[in-house]
Amino acid sequence: MRSVPTRQAALFAALTGLILTTAACGSDDGAGGSARGSMTVLVTQEARSLDPIVASLSQITGGTQAAAVFDVLLWIDPKTGRAQPQLAESATAAEGGRVWTLRLRPDLKFSDGTALDAEAVKFNWERHADPANKSLQARVVAGLGIAATDSRTLKVTLPAPNAHFDKVIAHNLAFIGSPTAIRADPKGFGAKPVGAGPYRLKSWVRDQQMILERNPKYWQVGGRPPLKELTLKPVVDQTQRLAMLAANQAQVLTTAQAKLLGDAQKAGLPVLTEGKSGGFMTLFNTSRPPFDDPRARRAFALIMDPAARAKVVTDGTGKPLSTFLRPGSDFAAPEATLPSNNRVEAQQLLDALAAEGKPLAFTYSTYNSPGSHLTAEYWLAQVADMKNITMRTEFLEGTQYLQKVQIQRQFDAGEFVLSFDDPEPVLYNFLHSKGQDNHMQWRNPAVDQALDQARATTDAATRRAAYAVVQRELVKDVPMFAYEQAFTAAIRAKDAKVGDLTVFEDGLIMFDRLGPA
Repeated sequence: MRSVPTRQAALFAALTGLILTTAACGSDDGAGGSARGSMTVLVTQEARSLDPIVASLSQITGGTQAAAVFDVLLWIDPKTGRAQPQLAESATAAEGGRVWTLRLRPDLKFSDGTALDAEAVKFNWERHADPANKSLQARVVAGLGIAATDSRTLKVTLPAPNAHFDKVIAHNLAFIGSPTAIRADPKGFGAKPVGAGPYRLKSWVRDQQMILERNPKYWQVGGRPPLKELTLKPVVDQTQRLAMLAANQAQVLTTAQAKLLGDAQKAGLPVLTEGKSGGFMTLFNTSRPPFDDPRARRAFALIMDPAARAKVVTDGTGKPLSTFLRPGSDFAAPEATLPSNNRVEAQQLLDALAAEGKPLAFTYSTYNSPGSHLTAEYWLAQVADMKNITMRTEFLEGTQYLQKVQIQRQFDAGEFVLSFDDPEPVLYNFLHSKGQDNHMQWRNPAVDQALDQARATTDAATRRAAYAVVQRELVKDVPMFAYEQAFTAAIRAKDAKVGDLTVFEDGLIMFDRLGPA
């Protein structure tokens, strides 16, 4: 699904992270604005809020917009899987990973002039811990002891050893807002965010565009990023996104959608991709009927044929998953092959459930987008000729889906995508019974133990063995049906002047680097 054209392979292999450096002629007054003065970037959907207690490092939860306003303390390099410094200068462990020291760069300031110091980080992390805020990261900070030992240094004592807490900071706690602005208007901060990132908010017309201007207080050499102005436009429809690039109404987009990637390649647009572990999947709510019964979960997985779906939904660009960790990952367990496409066994399971008075009936919740509609329609077609199964669909807008599936967890089955480079902290968050992203509410003691072992050590062999246990249990217990490999792609307009496009996580941009070639 994510193959890079042969002519780009050598360049792709040489990249650190996902870096696209290209050049084209243009002036500050050119159509759509050139990279020298301004640039338009298309984002997957509108952000619900840019308050760090709501926004997270994902395209679908405001991560792209937040990265421009806040920057990040640390970030995970997709090439190495290691946490790299950004606003923070370093993060170091002691006492077997029980105590961590976060050291900030000197003289950091938010765009309102407030110091981004250790007390500011402490304030932000304690906001996550306050139950009244209902932060998406509340479980991540639970039990942390946080102390500012000087203006640039934060000492963090963990409730249990974690040799990879720097990756937790990078993935879950990277966005820091101005305490002055938050205290002044805590409820309105999400709409009027103040950060220490390369850009500050100029205007925001929801569902149309967010205009950001260069932050003169930014920490980088020279005090400012390459662009004077950055426009972020939320465009859900994939065809429209590509058409806007072709017409130079936008210069850059990132995507995890295989169909869009394939269409861009056919159109001759410059594309680079980065393979990820995880992928597109159907989550099962294992805490309630009907998917509290593993036979129901397995039956759904065995009905479906990921390879056939890829041909219908992605024109063959999408690649089906065989193992949950991508081929080539140091931690992939090749023997842990995910179940799919055995309709005879699936019918046997459905018949057994029906004989016990439990015919499989459920609602499939997904996004109200063209791609999600296609997948849902394909699943419906596959169950149509099976007995003792009834599938209904509901299509939700982004914020509705987030609330129902990921926050309230009031669903039967739902569409989801998970992509990661190193297993920490994503697999712990997603699969551990105490993980804040365990939307399936799956509880597997063997998996909990393995994930605890993996995060307590940096030894590669120990981690490899632990993650093999996790992958085998996923195959055995089927808490979700994973069907398409994950990736991140950066696509630019053919004639756009773009330089140093660095992408991380599921398609977020390092905006301090984005600028003219």
